[in-house]
Amino acid sequence: MIPAPLLFRKKIFPAMLLYAAFGLASCEAKGPPVVAAAKPKQERRQVATPPRQPVAPKTTCTLTNDTLAGQPFGAEPTVEELLSAGAKVVSRQPYANKHEAGQTDTILTLRHQGNSFEFYHSPEKDLLRQATITNFKPAYGQRLRSTLNESARQSGGPCGQLRIRDTDRANSVSATFTAGQPSLARVQPYLD
Repeated sequence: MIPAPLLFRKKIFPAMLLYAAFGLASCEAKGPPVVAAAKPKQERRQVATPPRQPVAPKTTCTLTNDTLAGQPFGAEPTVEELLSAGAKVVSRQPYANKHEAGQTDTILTLRHQGNSFEFYHSPEKDLLRQATITNFKPAYGQRLRSTLNESARQSGGPCGQLRIRDTDRANSVSATFTAGQPSLARVQPYLD
């Protein structure tokens, strides 16, 4: 080491001071490494789509379809089929035949598993006059439910009330839907 009195006399002192200053400055620079802040990534903003809400049923749907209005059950239940399946005769009312003078026919009302059927009974045949269906479990009810659901799809979606008629507006079917399924149906075929 160089003695202190010599340092002050020589030109070494200013150089040493400079050397020491740089040394100290370099020690400070060796502190913890400086981490450059990374630019935050710009996130793509996704447009939040609201959750799909169930489509509210239309109040009333009307559909014109000759096949569906004329044959809503597909194969129409007959008096014999209903009686053999356990239907009960509720009433028999005499009805004067409009086409045969002196002939009296019968309006026959049957009840089967909560459903009501009214037939025009003549010696030649039985014609369905009206049906009110609230129980769709029997085979005829399942066929009717299928017809009503298909009709609702054809009319553009769920309906609160559905009316199906033919082009002549003679045959008609009307139904009330609850929770997207038929709960009550009235079938009224044309009778002369």
